[in-house]
Amino acid sequence: MIEISGPEFCLDKSVENLVILLHGWGASGNNFIEIGKAMSKFLPNSFFVAPNAPFEREVGGYQWFSLEDRSEVAILTGIKKAADILNDFIDTKLKNFGFSEKQLSLVGFSQGAMMALYTSLRRSNPCSSVVAYSGRLVAPSKLPRELKSKPNICIIHSRDDAVVPFTAFEAAVEALTNNNIEIESHSLDGIGHTIDDKGVKLGAEFIKKHF
Repeated sequence: MIEISGPEFCLDKSVENLVILLHGWGASGNNFIEIGKAMSKFLPNSFFVAPNAPFEREVGGYQWFSLEDRSEVAILTGIKKAADILNDFIDTKLKNFGFSEKQLSLVGFSQGAMMALYTSLRRSNPCSSVVAYSGRLVAPSKLPRELKSKPNICIIHSRDDAVVPFTAFEAAVEALTNNNIEIESHSLDGIGHTIDDKGVKLGAEFIKKHF
């Protein structure tokens, strides 16, 4: 099994919960840990870790799965492989801290959001919360057969996103709702494919509400 790791951050030494940050395609944990630092103002007792995705790109950065072939079959094959690696990382971190799933949150951006949604819905026990920024729900048609847990989910997406279109947000909301999963959703204007201060606050407050 491929092992992953990345930068960590905690504002307060009294750690009460774990937030795993999943970066987007071509980025790294060093980039995305900054979101954890921004969220720590609202979550001072949370331990943030931002692992690098398991596969390097030739042009730099990391990826959870390749996007050279963007067919649904190829993406599903890639995300399944990456989910096995991520689940091993999650289990190890929970064991190291002595935490239960109720003390775990997953935060993902773009490809990382796809990972957060796919993985969390298929774990045996629900984590406390999932915050998915600017991503999409992979293989929604398989969810009724594969759904194992229903964590608290917050989806945040810009209407002006030119990388992952806003229709992905609408499709995810519909699919999750149809599977009786309670979600909180926020559509933002004017920011494109990124996370702004408002998005950070919305995500952090959602995590705090469910810890």
